[in-house]
Amino acid sequence: MSNTKYKKDFTIKNRIPLSTMWTANNTNKVGEDNTGAKKSFVLGWPKVNFVATFSTSSGKNTLSSSELKGKWNSFLQRYINPAKEKDHPKNIPLKIFTEDIKNCACSVTITVTNSDTVNDVINMSLLKLGITGSEKNYQLWVSSGKKEASYPLIGHEHPYGIKMNHLPASVLMPQGPEDSTSPSAFQEGFLLEQGSPENQGQFILKPRNQQERDSDQKTIKRNLVKNWAFWRRSSTRQDKQCPAPPPAKPRELFGVSLSDICDDDNLPTPILDMLSFINQKGPLTEGIFRKSASIKECRALKEKLNSGDKVNLDDESVLVVASVLKDFLRNIQGSIFSASLYDKWLGVIDQGNEEEKITATKRLLDQLPRANVVLLRYLFGVLSNIEQHSSSNQMTAYNLSVCIAPSIFCPPNSGISENNFTNKISFVQFLIENCLKIFGEDITSLLGESSMSCDNSDITDSSENPAVTAKPPPEPKPVTQLQNDAKPPPSMGPPSYISITG
Repeated sequence: MSNTKYKKDFTIKNRIPLSTMWTANNTNKVGEDNTGAKKSFVLGWPKVNFVATFSTSSGKNTLSSSELKGKWNSFLQRYINPAKEKDHPKNIPLKIFTEDIKNCACSVTITVTNSDTVNDVINMSLLKLGITGSEKNYQLWVSSGKKEASYPLIGHEHPYGIKMNHLPASVLMPQGPEDSTSPSAFQEGFLLEQGSPENQGQFILKPRNQQERDSDQKTIKRNLVKNWAFWRRSSTRQDKQCPAPPPAKPRELFGVSLSDICDDDNLPTPILDMLSFINQKGPLTEGIFRKSASIKECRALKEKLNSGDKVNLDDESVLVVASVLKDFLRNIQGSIFSASLYDKWLGVIDQGNEEEKITATKRLLDQLPRANVVLLRYLFGVLSNIEQHSSSNQMTAYNLSVCIAPSIFCPPNSGISENNFTNKISFVQFLIENCLKIFGEDITSLLGESSMSCDNSDITDSSENPAVTAKPPPEPKPVTQLQNDAKPPPSMGPPSYISITG
């Protein structure tokens, strides 16, 4: 995307998570006439709306402005929708304050999803307040902070994205074991944060009349909407043909199947680096895999890994790396243990003696893709090394299983009984305690020797600044890769971000 005045000078101005973006065709709401609507659409993200306008391309395969608009709109939506599917949580409680509305409560709390629009929120709020009317009669405003005046929203924006953009990281920070965070805990944090209208990201419902509608359109036109022209033709120079939207670069690491990212069944270097780093510093780090990590630092590291940026893990907290690794494991497409085998894995724990359980486990491992087995060998080698130092890190096989099982042992659906949960924990504990017999005695040395020096005195439960002070570890041994039959080059999946240049 570029400014037509500087066609050859591209500078990245914004890097926008696709899950926070929206598109809409209601350009008439932002001052465009019907003619403009045929070649334009609204593209936005929290606090910003742009009108993207297209002009007829030149060259052999001439495309009309409306065709270009359709191609780009479809291209963006094809990646925005899957990105929103990965949002967590997918719905949040949203407090709506009322202003200048007679005979109604001063506020109401509704539940919104990541795809609900401003107009949806208005209608849900009116219904809960017991007020007749619609978005034609009322308008939703948002306040960005104490020193900034509130401004009106047009109707197509997503309040979920706006609220999450304003939300402090501490609201989403798990206070206990990360994977045990309940929906009620999220709701409590959201509601506490929204308790005062002085906070950022507050939504205000106001009545709308004709005078306000005229005023609002001017405000929206001036403050919220910018116009971008896409390769518009000029009378003084001949532009090159506008190409079709480029294919996404294969670079995503999270949320895909292992077969897509494992070339010849070899794990990607970033995953091996994280496993090696945890193997070095984890065994003598108290509460590894249990203690919370800074959600801001976790997101930053995940974004770097997903974008293919070079990462120096020595600059990261081991708690952050452990949390990001759990995120990776939890989002493996189809589950590392294969969702189709879920019930069979649970059935292992009900086998007779230990040898029968080990035999049943090996039989099921033979049914997994080779890349899954490779990752399991590395992972349980690390867990075994950590468990061997449980007197220092307080992470016994049972404690590790409680913290890691929800990330690696995912049910095929959300319904899971308490008994199944207990069996899942017991099975992962069994794997840790018997991993040498199941995966081979060499698994504890696949990643080199673990660090034997780690000062836990500076480790606290602080979620914003989890500090780990460690003496310099010895140089890690070269990582051993498990070679297998060749497979086609992997596909890394769709992007999570879009870069805006100008």
